[in-house]
Amino acid sequence: MSNCRGLILAGGLSTRMGSDKAALRRNHQTMKDFSQALLSALGLDVVVAGGASGIPDLIPGAGPLAAIYSVLHTIKPSALLVLPVDMPLLTTTVLGVLLEEGEKVGVPVCYEDCYLPLYLPVTQSLRDYLDMAFTEGSDQPRSLKRMLVALNGRQLPIADADALLNANTPEEWQRVVQMLDGID
Repeated sequence: MSNCRGLILAGGLSTRMGSDKAALRRNHQTMKDFSQALLSALGLDVVVAGGASGIPDLIPGAGPLAAIYSVLHTIKPSALLVLPVDMPLLTTTVLGVLLEEGEKVGVPVCYEDCYLPLYLPVTQSLRDYLDMAFTEGSDQPRSLKRMLVALNGRQLPIADADALLNANTPEEWQRVVQMLDGID
């Protein structure tokens, strides 16, 4: 097995939610614990970017790419399976497809029109891209979409679009809680 690590992105400001999304409770688990359980169920060691106990961003406020950049300066994985902390309907099946396909093809893999979750092999091309993006004065855009294009990433069709729902506002969170009541 590769040295792929699970990466939970928990460093956002949660301004639209009004409270820390990682601490929201999905049934009896925080979203951080739920995300960690998903990645652990796939056999991955888990690291958290941001939040009170995670790896701090080297470039604060610069989004998911900065979190990935910071993590790669701290640990040396061969790949990352990256997910945001705000996807309460995500499943191990959905993540497992990314992991399996990504390890098979060796390029970044996400779902169509949804750049997270993301399987991301740690290559020299990725390191060079991130170094360029975070070089002072660089005009390179800091977006996951542009990084995926630059690294010849693949997008897979998604069978369960609800699994990729983000909960960024209290209203979205309530909608998801109602959906969970129908599942659990």
